[in-house]
Amino acid sequence: MTQTNAIILRFREEQADNFEALFKKEVLPLWHKFKAEGIIVSASLTPANDGNQGRKGVRDYILHVEVPSMAEHSKFDSNPSFLKFLPKAQAMQPEEPLVWLGDTLFQV
Repeated sequence: MTQTNAIILRFREEQADNFEALFKKEVLPLWHKFKAEGIIVSASLTPANDGNQGRKGVRDYILHVEVPSMAEHSKFDSNPSFLKFLPKAQAMQPEEPLVWLGDTLFQV
């Protein structure tokens, strides 16, 4: 059974493009590396184009990551490169992200 992580990230509209560029430069290479090593099963970052929680001046993102277990989740979260990225991204967020973790029940 895998673990699914769903996170809603919110960024100030004027900083969203900077976040995307920073993510592409600093996190995406980690995702590729961790995917090749089997630490990540799948991962995606999706700008929300519609929904019932949107707010003016804020761009929401859906971050979805599937990992084999909490051990791999922790390995990613403690990676030094990710820990360097995190405060830069947090500084652009007007509020804390919404975070859910759970054991995957069904998957196709």
